Amino acid sequence: RELLPEWLRFVRGVVDAEDLSLNVSREMLQQDRQIQTIRKHLVKKVADSLKQLAADDPEEYRKFWLEFGPVVKEGLLDFEEKRDRIFDLVLAPSSENETDLVSLADYVERMSEDQESIYYIAGPKLDVLRRSPHLEAFKEKGIEVLFLTDPVDEVWVGQGPVTYKDKTFKSIGHGEVELGSDEDKEKAKEDLEKQEESYSDLLQALNAAIEDEVKEVRLSSRLKRSASCLVLEDGDLSPQLEAMLRQAGQEIPERKPILELNPSHAVVTRLGKRFEENPTDPRIGDSAKLLLGQAILAEGGQLEDPSGFAELVNKLMEETL
Repeated sequence: RELLPEWLRFVRGVVDAEDLSLNVSREMLQQDRQIQTIRKHLVKKVADSLKQLAADDPEEYRKFWLEFGPVVKEGLLDFEEKRDRIFDLVLAPSSENETDLVSLADYVERMSEDQESIYYIAGPKLDVLRRSPHLEAFKEKGIEVLFLTDPVDEVWVGQGPVTYKDKTFKSIGHGEVELGSDEDKEKAKEDLEKQEESYSDLLQALNAAIEDEVKEVRLSSRLKRSASCLVLEDGDLSPQLEAMLRQAGQEIPERKPILELNPSHAVVTRLGKRFEENPTDPRIGDSAKLLLGQAILAEGGQLEDPSGFAELVNKLMEETL
């Protein structure tokens, strides 16, 4: 076991060496300099062989990765490992390829000159990630997003900042979204500021209705078709990672997500008109709860009060049908 790290535990073989100590107790193996040297050479040799397999026979390597990929990525949790060596082996689904996996090297090669980050979205279900509202602005700009679906992904990307080929991994569900050239970013920022000024009072009313569930209600630059989505602050733990840590018995500080609204969506614009007509209309608060519930369901989450949400939906249907 001392000859290979845990993330290569699927490797089987024999090492022939003439200069090992005769005392082969576990304590000596852990401290023996020759053992450490052999270990380094073995890790490099296995990694190089896998990289060569990926180049020579991509289909065979894909089969290998589907079987052992999550195990290999455990090596990214060890800061003593050469991460780029492991990143060279990583494959992942992406928004640009519906049927196959892409390598990080290919992703970086396809990046535009003004793209500064490797964008990803993490979660347990690939089909849910592919339909995520967070993707909308990225698809509009033609920016590829990686889908990370293994439980270990939630951990290594959370050890940030994580970089590969001088590009930092960035979750599209955290923080603000700024895409395109500097000119595009500046224009998008100015447009959003004008819209936030126009919707300021409505946003305050919506926030008051769901302040126990969210940190803030604000307008979004990442939504193009959907009405709402949930966003976390940079540095916040994802719901999946929180659940994993709680299962491990760790205490997690409470955090609230941010509810972002699409200012161009018909629901939001009509809600704005209704608020102008009657700021105390009870349907304003109901709408806030509905938009929050939709955002939770869109990312595959679970509602705290499913029956209450169903009642709100039925109430809306009664009023409109």
